[in-house]
Amino acid sequence: MITRAWLMQRHGELEELRRKEERLLRKIAQLLRPDDDDFSGSDAQTDGTQPEVFDSTPLYAHSDFVAGLFGQAINPANRWYELGLEDQDLAKWKTVKDWLWASTSLTAQSLSPSVSSFYLEAPAWFADLGSFGLGVMSSEEAVGQGRIIDRAHAIRNCYIDLDEYGECTTVHTIEMVTGRNVLKRFPGTGGVREDQSRYKIIHACFPNPDFREGKMGPQGKRFLSVKFSPDIPDLFKTSGYYEFPYFVPMWSRRAGSVWPRGPGHLVHPDASTLQEFRRSELTAAAFAADPIRLISADADYRMSDFYPGNMLAGGMDLNGRPTVQALNMGGQLQISLDQSNQLRAAIKEAFHFSILQLINRPQMTATEVMAFDQEKLRLLAPSLVRIQAHGLTPLVARRFRLLERAGQLPPPPPELLNKPIAINYVSPLAKQQLVQQGRNVMNWIGALGQMAQVTGRSDVMDNLDLDDAAMVLHDAMGVPPSVLMDQKKRDQAREGRNQMQAQQMQLEQQGQQVKIAAEASHAAQAQSAASQRQA
Repeated sequence: MITRAWLMQRHGELEELRRKEERLLRKIAQLLRPDDDDFSGSDAQTDGTQPEVFDSTPLYAHSDFVAGLFGQAINPANRWYELGLEDQDLAKWKTVKDWLWASTSLTAQSLSPSVSSFYLEAPAWFADLGSFGLGVMSSEEAVGQGRIIDRAHAIRNCYIDLDEYGECTTVHTIEMVTGRNVLKRFPGTGGVREDQSRYKIIHACFPNPDFREGKMGPQGKRFLSVKFSPDIPDLFKTSGYYEFPYFVPMWSRRAGSVWPRGPGHLVHPDASTLQEFRRSELTAAAFAADPIRLISADADYRMSDFYPGNMLAGGMDLNGRPTVQALNMGGQLQISLDQSNQLRAAIKEAFHFSILQLINRPQMTATEVMAFDQEKLRLLAPSLVRIQAHGLTPLVARRFRLLERAGQLPPPPPELLNKPIAINYVSPLAKQQLVQQGRNVMNWIGALGQMAQVTGRSDVMDNLDLDDAAMVLHDAMGVPPSVLMDQKKRDQAREGRNQMQAQQMQLEQQGQQVKIAAEASHAAQAQSAASQRQA
């Protein structure tokens, strides 16, 4: 039995887990996410002021990281995932492939702005991933409204825990809600004033300890959802989910720690040092532009006397020495500038999503661009795998189940009975790998043709399975399955064509036999006539 006291104790445990990380998270936020640096747990709104930032390189690098990841992983202009099967042979049948294609289109459409705010929330999701090493997004079905509510949660409002398998299966989120809105969302709640007073509401989601398959109500849901408040004793609303509604990709896990590490942790030392260097450089530049002036004790000058083009009477003493001199405080500024440039390069490297640098290199040839692109995609592959495994895969799987329960998906063909559905990603990295496979197939076919031509042995082409080669090229080029002939129809067409060819050959053979017989008959007649003439 889940009680309010137990949940309050559990929330305290999650707060303690995060408290160990909050000091560093706050420092990272001040450099990369200035609006999210309040980890007090109050969900307080900032006053708009930001800490002193003298160099915006970390902010620009972080912004490029988010934009690049969005474009390479979930670009809404392209299909970035496809539903598939573990049984590759079954997935090649046209009826199955058509169903997978249609189901992929419907689930992808449910991510569009007309149905959900996924693409609007994803940048904030990725921004937290780059800054703090994890992002938290939830997906809720708005029953009766035809919409799905996707929401990225600020890390300052989130508390997490992992299960025995290292998966994030417990999330608590907090929000400060006015009393007026509390009564709208939870009518009849006692102890709440209908005004602008703010109350803390905690949404706890965790595995259901009393789960029973097939049961009605929360007991039949794998995950429990409880909304309660430390400020409102009467507020305690319980519901449940068939699938975990939170998606928490982590950049880099640490053994023995719940909270991960991300690019922001790597950037923090260099970014902090860069701010100090940049502040010193700006101070030196100010002194160089408007230096301190050394004036002799008996000189009579005011600050208003120092302006461009002015002539100072008495600026030289009787010995020809100036009575006013500028104090040079610039020092070795170039050393600081070199160090700052090195720090900027290191920060950009930490956010190693640098494919966008191609835009600034128009002099590169097509071959160089292709090689550069493949190298950068290869370096990004481990990060994309983690994002897909812990973030995108559970999100798409939950979206598929929501549509399936709502009857929005076409009925599957009988071949798919009890067959698990897989999620295959066709992001730029996956596409590049498939395209490379297609190129390898074409190169191999060309090499076989050259070998047959040089050696005169056409039987070397017997090593080539044209049907499998055609399927590899089909997948590599991303061709819709609607243009692919069903294998049964293909085999029937081939059989009919072979029969027609056999009949044609039979007719040709019969014609040749008739021709041979006629020629033999004519020869016999000619021989008989020649014998008669001789007689």
